[in-house]
Amino acid sequence: MPTLLDDGLVADALTALTGWSGDAHQISRTVALEDAAAEALLADVAATAAALNHHPDVERAPGAVVFTLSTHSAGGVTEYDVALASRIDDLILKVTGPGGGEGAATTEQPAEQPPTEQPGPPRTEPEGLGTAGD
Repeated sequence: MPTLLDDGLVADALTALTGWSGDAHQISRTVALEDAAAEALLADVAATAAALNHHPDVERAPGAVVFTLSTHSAGGVTEYDVALASRIDDLILKVTGPGGGEGAATTEQPAEQPPTEQPGPPRTEPEGLGTAGD
């Protein structure tokens, strides 16, 4: 039987998770996602939950998914919930990329372009310092 965690242990566990909140009764995380990304995430979460034999409560809203975890048979949050929350964090990163998740953008943002070099005077090599092959 899983170990029921108290509020202090849940609070400690939440520090290692991204965007989760809650107490000894349940923990939850809301993720902002476009529909296609949400479908991909939910498919991955379903496969992971089946493998762990521990399933989250999932609520869909336009542009968001809410995951709520607790071990109903134990009456609150257990180590199973913390483990699944950690796996869900990994799956969210897989779908959204680094920086995704809590408040993740719902549309693709253009990648930041590196600054371009400004043209300047032509470079000349000091005498005697030719390039290989000279």
